[in-house]
Amino acid sequence: MTTLNLNDISDNLYLLLFSLNKHIFNPNALAKKFNIPHSHIKVLFYLVHNGPISISKMAKDLYVSKPNMTPVIDKLVEDGLVTRDYNPTDRRVILIQATPKALEVLKEGKEYIKEVIREKISPLSDEDISNLSSSLDTLLNVINKF
Repeated sequence: MTTLNLNDISDNLYLLLFSLNKHIFNPNALAKKFNIPHSHIKVLFYLVHNGPISISKMAKDLYVSKPNMTPVIDKLVEDGLVTRDYNPTDRRVILIQATPKALEVLKEGKEYIKEVIREKISPLSDEDISNLSSSLDTLLNVINKF
């Protein structure tokens, strides 16, 4: 494959990300709806997908400094969305974990996002919806190979 073709694909994927944000769903809408800062939602999504984890590891993975991560975790603990627990194998390490309340907030958020997307795509013609569906299937198949 030529470098030009890879550059075109890279450009198009980049544009796709911004188009999704602009035309389909802006993540800040979720933060506004649930009155939770975007940074907190990001942490909750991370915890749900990565299980109990240390603040240091999470901060590194999310490209946030540990001193900046601590107040986010403090607020999430205060709101009952995460817990701090000692690592059973090394009590020096504190693990952060999402609570059932966080799972419920994210579930509600997912349903809200899906409803917004349904509203956005509902005016499309049957042919456009069919094309979108098959294109998404193909795109997801390829992306899952990364």
